Amino acid sequence: MKTRNIQKGISLLEVIIAFAITSILVAATMPNFQDYTVRGRVIEALRLAEPAERALVDTCMADESAIVNSNDDADYWYRRPSPDRDFIDRIVLAADCEQKNLTVMVWMINTGATPEPIIELSAKVPAGVTAEGFEEPYYWNCRLIRGDFAHVPTDCRKRYRKS
Repeated sequence: MKTRNIQKGISLLEVIIAFAITSILVAATMPNFQDYTVRGRVIEALRLAEPAERALVDTCMADESAIVNSNDDADYWYRRPSPDRDFIDRIVLAADCEQKNLTVMVWMINTGATPEPIIELSAKVPAGVTAEGFEEPYYWNCRLIRGDFAHVPTDCRKRYRKS
């Protein structure tokens, strides 16, 4: 009577092949995951900059001929959130309300990007709109001043123009 050798378990070669395939997949996706993480931090920083945008709009709605040369001119002070969500180094506001030129510059920090991104947000009034003061409709245009395009949020990429 012949007995068969029945293999129980897996061989060392099978373990090594599975480990090699897993390592290749992890190595291939790691840069994308890092970009995704940095992009999430940049999105959070831009969300934290929304009060600066509102402060500029409020200033221009209150005085249509106002000139904003500093954050104090718009009564804006950046209030830092908890350290694990603070990705803004500084925010600088500028505006010429009469010309409807409003700009928020956001310098980022601790995002994991090299170099850290700088993004300019500028209020744009659609062509053909002839409102006397600064009022709706308008939108905020996003422009990458410094940094990697992969770290720019999707809504900024649509209107992206690198200087």
